[in-house]
Amino acid sequence: MKRLLLISTTILLLFSFSSCTKTVVVANGGMPVAGSWVLSEASQHTSYGWQLVHTGLENGVFDFYNGGGATYSDATTNMQGSWAMRYTSGGYYDRYGDYYSGSHYAFEIHLRDRYSAGSVDLFFDEAIVSGNTLIATYYNGNYVSRYVFNRY
Repeated sequence: MKRLLLISTTILLLFSFSSCTKTVVVANGGMPVAGSWVLSEASQHTSYGWQLVHTGLENGVFDFYNGGGATYSDATTNMQGSWAMRYTSGGYYDRYGDYYSGSHYAFEIHLRDRYSAGSVDLFFDEAIVSGNTLIATYYNGNYVSRYVFNRY
């Protein structure tokens, strides 16, 4: 009876751990994100290729601080909030619109304007930093969106 209980418990634990998704939070995601950034391009991948879209965030500056604080400001808006870069595993679309499964960085930005009640909540499935460029993508169920930020 004890042997049967031990085997059952072992099998249950194996199934429990095998279905978990691992997410590790690393300070700055291990990537040099802290600093000032501008959104230089936003586009969606459709059956016709990449199409530029206007987000309303192209005229401002994002400031990402060590420790996870963030601000966004343009001529009429000042927002405050947070950002996070997480090392995770699972499925994602890369900057070219190709699907992969594996370990990668996910990126999120949460900002609020306390005066106008406006907000920005961006959740990116994949993000990379290459030199002075940060490229982040997400899939919404219909198409892949790509945001390209450049250091300010």
